[in-house]
Amino acid sequence: MSGLKVLVVIICILRGAANGKWLIRMPMKIDAINGFCVIIPCQFEIPDSFKPSLNESVEAIWKITSIDGPNVLSSQSTVQSSLKGNVIGNILEKNCTTMFHNVPAGFSDTLFFRLQGPEPLKYTFQQGVNITVHKDIPPPILSPYVQVMEVLEGTRLTLACSTVIICPSIQPLMNWNPQLGEQLTPALQEGEFGQTVLVSSQTFNVTPLIDHLKISCSLLYSYGAIRSAETNITLRVLYAPKNTIALVSPSDPASEGNVVMLSCHSDANPAVQRYEWYKDSGSGKLEFQNQGQTLTMIARSTVQGLYVCKVYNSHGTDQSRPVTVDINSCQCSITPYIICGLLALFLIFITAVDLVKYKSLLKRLQAFENSQEPIAYATLHGTSDSVYNEIQTRASRTEDDYENRNFGKPHPK
Repeated sequence: MSGLKVLVVIICILRGAANGKWLIRMPMKIDAINGFCVIIPCQFEIPDSFKPSLNESVEAIWKITSIDGPNVLSSQSTVQSSLKGNVIGNILEKNCTTMFHNVPAGFSDTLFFRLQGPEPLKYTFQQGVNITVHKDIPPPILSPYVQVMEVLEGTRLTLACSTVIICPSIQPLMNWNPQLGEQLTPALQEGEFGQTVLVSSQTFNVTPLIDHLKISCSLLYSYGAIRSAETNITLRVLYAPKNTIALVSPSDPASEGNVVMLSCHSDANPAVQRYEWYKDSGSGKLEFQNQGQTLTMIARSTVQGLYVCKVYNSHGTDQSRPVTVDINSCQCSITPYIICGLLALFLIFITAVDLVKYKSLLKRLQAFENSQEPIAYATLHGTSDSVYNEIQTRASRTEDDYENRNFGKPHPK
């Protein structure tokens, strides 16, 4: 409890006493754990006219449900009740702190404190305390707490974890997961209404690396069966755009008339809200081209050059490195194509002429063959070897006669 709150409470108590009011200071609600003890921190103030009656004979009583409800605990007599305990505070010092032992499962009701002393000191305080017994242990409290916390990059953040020590004889182990930066070892502190609170904290620098990181604070009780509980918080790190790149498609030089597309990509949280494209004019000055994550152009000589992409979100801006757009300008003459075409036509013409001549010659040969009498193969095959020999002999003789005739002639001189 802060010093200012303590001061306000003290002033209220003193003012109430001066005005003759009955005041009690205790929590309005306590979450207890099944099988554990529970302490109700309690202090009261009475009008000055009743203080002479505040002595050791005064009985401290706790009533249930209403100020006129049945007694569940008395400092001087035995009461049949499901709640067992005793007043551990000093009534003469206006301390009504009470401990109940082994609170039963499923209990949930409001208790009211009453002073029963010699006349005229008989009074039940109007403010009660609601006690709810849980089967599971209550989770710790994270501060500041939201399920998802948005934090700007570079912030030095401190998270605090706390839990009320319901039963002083049973204290949990408190752990952080993950452990980031500087940590405050869990320690006991006095909280509001005099309750004992176990508190720990850790302080760390926020970076994009912990974006979407879930941080938890957990409690572990080893009393009887081991029981645990935890509270989680997810960090969303907000940061200006970074790692911005521009890409060109196609990456190779584009032919004139084709489509060239530039695309821009950046890491930012929240996401990039505006994309802008600029072209280097050649003198180092950037000329605005268009907006949008993509820039589509028809390849022309005027399009060639260096382009950069600028991106913006609510936390800053970033710029890509220059990307080059190359255009493959074709300055070819059509003369070689004309010559090639004419040569192709000439070859086709020559081929056609040769084909016509070949067909004509083939027809003439067929006509000539048809005009000759066919020689029967069977007749030739039937010719005897003697005939063949005779033909050979005659041929030899003819050659001899030729030579003799030549030798008989006088040689010219």
